[in-house]
Amino acid sequence: MKRRKLLLGTTGLLTALAGCNTITGNNKDTDSPNNTTETTPTNSADISVDISTSSQPGQLPPIWRNHSIEDFQAQFQVETSGNVESVNVSNEKVQIGPDSSQWNDNTVTVQPGQMKKGEQEFTATASSGSAEAQDTAPAVKSTPNNYKVDVVPQRNEELRNQISQNSLEDNYLEKRGGFITSDPVIDNYNSHEQLEFNKFGIDLAAYEWRHDNDYTDLAEAQPTEVKNFVDSIGTDTGNPEIEAIKNGEQGISKYPNASGRRDGGSFQLDEFQNAETVGEALDWVHPYLFNWQIIRTDEGPVSTEDALYAPALERAIEQNTNQGLEVHAWDVETLGHGTGLIYGKNADGSEELRFMETVATPVTATADDQQLHPLIEDSGYLDPENDGFQEYWHPLRFGWEKDEDTSSWGFEEKKRSAVSAFGGMSNSLHAENNPVPGASDTVAPTTEYVVDFTEKLRNFNQNDIKFETLYNQSKVLEKMVMDEDTNHVIYGTTENPQYAVVEDDSLIEDVWEDRNGEYDDFNQFLRDNPEYSMSMDDVDTSLEGEEMDDFSQQVLAGA
Repeated sequence: MKRRKLLLGTTGLLTALAGCNTITGNNKDTDSPNNTTETTPTNSADISVDISTSSQPGQLPPIWRNHSIEDFQAQFQVETSGNVESVNVSNEKVQIGPDSSQWNDNTVTVQPGQMKKGEQEFTATASSGSAEAQDTAPAVKSTPNNYKVDVVPQRNEELRNQISQNSLEDNYLEKRGGFITSDPVIDNYNSHEQLEFNKFGIDLAAYEWRHDNDYTDLAEAQPTEVKNFVDSIGTDTGNPEIEAIKNGEQGISKYPNASGRRDGGSFQLDEFQNAETVGEALDWVHPYLFNWQIIRTDEGPVSTEDALYAPALERAIEQNTNQGLEVHAWDVETLGHGTGLIYGKNADGSEELRFMETVATPVTATADDQQLHPLIEDSGYLDPENDGFQEYWHPLRFGWEKDEDTSSWGFEEKKRSAVSAFGGMSNSLHAENNPVPGASDTVAPTTEYVVDFTEKLRNFNQNDIKFETLYNQSKVLEKMVMDEDTNHVIYGTTENPQYAVVEDDSLIEDVWEDRNGEYDDFNQFLRDNPEYSMSMDDVDTSLEGEEMDDFSQQVLAGA
């Protein structure tokens, strides 16, 4: 199979004789007025190159299983004549020479990852000194429009540079695994490395900066509520008002050492610094935050500032305690009331997940419990007997057998709220008009996946799943949401997360609305609906027209 021949001269335009793609090293004018007399080569032998397609790649499968990569390679036959000094085969993505393992005698093999989607040309180029000859041959890469995604580790140098320039923490990346190459989001599905079209790269360690820079940004934007609060801990500020907050003389939230209705207690730095669990640290710093907000700001703690309080509490604990506590806090909006979730890794290595309240007197509070940061299972938002359960629908109730229809939201709105809740793990702050998990029109998780993820958070303190497992899946979700040019479906479970690309925009809405789980087995959907842009019959037909050696389509150098 052949296409037109592209001929390049050395000192001017050449017209090739029909049936010949010979190039000479000299192109001086002759006595013929039409310049059609063949010239005599000078200082260079005549050279020629011919390339033809010997094997077209097969249709790529929507799901890679036990396939052979050889079935999806293109092969070309390359012949040269004359005193050829160098030769290669190339397209827009790759250049292959005789020293490559892909060049065997006269056969050149091209991997699917070295081809673009659809029809394309490969060019064979031969040269000798300043003389050059070219010929082209066609190939077609038939790629499904709906296919399973292979998530692969990929370094994000832009994020890594941001971290090196802005992180407040030494060895930030090293503490987070350096460069993560193994995780359920990476390991659960693997396709051949030469496919390329179905790869989705992510730098899991560096992507943590998408969350951790929330504090850096807010510390600069709102220093009174964030940076000044954090820096006041463990410091004699010399400010009477701040010291009065620490001493319990101002504010309404009670410290753990309060001894009655009129005694609010005082912030005990030693107790806070030596706390062995995140819950114990929060017992001291959370009331301090609320009292700070009441006295040091104009409005006091309000639920709409949940994205402000989460990084402030997170940084306050990690910067000012001595037992190696790790904290990850993010905001979660209930219906009509902002809250948050706080993950903690304690001194003994155990993990816990707590609610984060955003007002000093939450509706879920009882006579025995302020409910500022209860363990998930102890929160009034998940207790049908608590007033807070009836007043505010919380997204962690999605798919729960104890859920009651206490809100005006329908199925899709609740599902989107749940996705927003775990999507916020990886990035709470978004630039205006940026897409966000849960509100995206290009990424839709299946109902089974959302129910499972929500259950893992709701029962986090009773199950064996690691927070990092959930967090990394949130990173993939958030990055996919940022890619608004591609439609993604997330399916499976948190133990076996799976991802797909789909072409049809309406399918994304169908998955969001799927209350009966019709799309939960999305692998079956992909097998049934690969949706190739070109069938193999189309490919064969398109190439029939390329068989002709039509010199009327020759292109001359500079034309």
